[in-house]
Amino acid sequence: MSIELAVPVSNSVYRRTFNGEIDVVAENEILVRGRMSDHRFAFDHIWNVRTPEYEVIEASSHQFDGDPAEFDPELCRRYAGIKGVRIGRGFSKRITSELGDLPGNREHLLCSIEMARIGQQIYQSTPEFEAQFPAAESKSNPADAARIAWLKDRAYMADLANSCYTYRDQTAELFKIREVRCGFSTDITRPKPGDKRAFWRDKELEIVVAESADGSRLYSCESRMQDSIHDIKVHFDIASDGVISNASSHGLRLPYHGICEDAQMRTPILNGMKITGGFVKTFADAIGGAQGCTHLFDLSIDCLRLFRFE
Repeated sequence: MSIELAVPVSNSVYRRTFNGEIDVVAENEILVRGRMSDHRFAFDHIWNVRTPEYEVIEASSHQFDGDPAEFDPELCRRYAGIKGVRIGRGFSKRITSELGDLPGNREHLLCSIEMARIGQQIYQSTPEFEAQFPAAESKSNPADAARIAWLKDRAYMADLANSCYTYRDQTAELFKIREVRCGFSTDITRPKPGDKRAFWRDKELEIVVAESADGSRLYSCESRMQDSIHDIKVHFDIASDGVISNASSHGLRLPYHGICEDAQMRTPILNGMKITGGFVKTFADAIGGAQGCTHLFDLSIDCLRLFRFE
């Protein structure tokens, strides 16, 4: 089996960016804006989202760059049809159904996935919800504030429980024996109507292609995410035969310092692994799931989705 990059490169490099931000419209509505681009295209997606259902109540898209033969402008017109979709199970299927098989549909789907990821990064809790939790004992006690923020996360977003290492049931014990602090302002859980850029996210994916004398290729993959809560980077090289080397990750800013680092240390497990068409499950078992980090998994999979396996 061999692999090759399925997207064209520019000067031996493929680079893609996504930039998103959230404004707070009302007590139960947010405005999510995202822009994705590479050397071939640039377009944005704009959603009005109702919370806590995380239902898209209005959607639009605008194309700023791209050959119409490769990125059909009709996709932007069709995009309004995703109205009513909820972030969660069946999301990608609904987007695919609305877009059809026009050229450029895959890139619009990838941007939609990024929109869904950012769309759930803040939540709009009610005073009744907040009243369920004790106030932090002291502003000078970061571990106590982190523990309460962790409890709120799991209560508001039930799907978080046991979805990754940080949100496992067992992690509750770590707050008792470790120095834990939030890498974010806890005010993010109670944004106010009118707040602009209440959450932001910048992502950059880069794949550098190097060719040796015998014609074999080495793909150097790096994917980075910076936002209001995170600053995470993952790197790995893939040879033409699909074998991974030089896998590493760095979490410069993490939601729960003192806990999230544990999952970051799993990345070297990827070294020596051979990638096949079943890479999603392979990576989920290695760096995702209840022992890993959702963001490390997503950043890695974003790179692998750009390859063709033969």
